[in-house]
Amino acid sequence: MSDTTRNTRRRTVLIGLAVSLLSLGYALSRIHWSELWAALSGANYWLLAPALILIYAISWVRAWRWRLLMHPDTAIPLRRMFNFVNIGYLYNNILPAKVGEVIRAYLVGRETSGGIGKAFSTLLIERLLDVLCAVVLMVILLPIAPLPPWIRLGGLLFGGVALAGAVILMVLSRFGERGVDWLWRWVGRVPLVGGPQVESMVRNLVRGFGVLTNWRVMPGILLGSALVWGGYALLNYIVLLAFPDMARSFAASTTGLTASAFSMVLPSSPGALGVFEAAVMEALAVFGYSRGAAGAYALVLHLYTNMVLILLGLVSLASEGVRFAQLRRQVEPLSEPSTPPTGV
Repeated sequence: MSDTTRNTRRRTVLIGLAVSLLSLGYALSRIHWSELWAALSGANYWLLAPALILIYAISWVRAWRWRLLMHPDTAIPLRRMFNFVNIGYLYNNILPAKVGEVIRAYLVGRETSGGIGKAFSTLLIERLLDVLCAVVLMVILLPIAPLPPWIRLGGLLFGGVALAGAVILMVLSRFGERGVDWLWRWVGRVPLVGGPQVESMVRNLVRGFGVLTNWRVMPGILLGSALVWGGYALLNYIVLLAFPDMARSFAASTTGLTASAFSMVLPSSPGALGVFEAAVMEALAVFGYSRGAAGAYALVLHLYTNMVLILLGLVSLASEGVRFAQLRRQVEPLSEPSTPPTGV
C-alpha cells in the first residue's frame, strides 16, 4: 500500500472518529442520566427476540434483492449471497471506512462474469435505492408527523441528488458506451472528476444500472426494497415496545429510522456509534420523548442490531471457510488508487 493511500485512510479514519466522538458527546450532554438508567433498567428485553428474527429475515431479503441487481449474473446461490451480505456488515461494524462494501464486492466479483466492477456498481445502486426508500418514508410521514427541519432538509437534499443521479444513469444506460463517450467529451475536461478512474467507475455504473430498465426483474427489486425498509420500520417499533414507559408511536420510531438513515452519510467510526444515537434521540425528542428515554432506546436498538449482525457475519465467515484477517488482506489492493475495480 502506498504512503498516499495510507495517509488518506488515516485521515478518513480520524475524521470519522472525530465526528462520532462529537456526536456522542452531544448526545450525552443532552441526556439526564437518571432517565437513561431508569429506561434501561425498566426495559423488557425478552421483546427483543422477535427483533432477532426480523434482522435475520431482512438480511435474506437484502441478499435476494442484491442477486436480482446482479442480473443476468445470477449463478451464485442465494445462501451464499446471504453470507456475503452478513460478512459485509461484519466488517463495516468492526473496521472503519466502510471496508465491508469492498469485501462484498470482492466476494461476489470473483465468482461472476461481470467481475468486481459489476459487483461495485450493484452496491452503489443498492445504496441509491436505500436513500430513495428513506425519502419515500419521509414523504409518507410528512402529513402525520412533526418532522424536524433538518430531516426535511436532509430528505430533500439526498432525495434530489439520488433521483437526479438515477435519472441520468438510466438515460445513459439506454445508450450504453456511446452515452458515456458523449458525456466524457465534456466531463473529461474537468480536473480530478474527469480522470480515468472516475470514467471507469461511471462505465461500470452505467452497465449495472441497466438492470433497472429490465422490467422482468424490476418488480422484484422494488418489492425487495419495500420489504427491507418495511422490515426496518417494524424492527424499530418492536424495540420501542421493549420500553413500557415510552409511548407506543409507529410514526416516532419510523421518524427515528429516517433520521438514522440520513445520518449514515456522515463519516463516522465503525458501526456509526454516536452519530446513530444522536440522530435517533433528536428525532424522538420532537414527539415529546425525554432525551434520556430516547437515548436508551437508540442505544439498545443500535447495539442489539450490530451485535446480531456481527454474530451473523461470524457464522457466515465460517460457512464460507475464510478467516477475518485473511480476507481483509486479500482486498487491500482494491483500495489502491492505481487499481480501479474493473475485473476479477
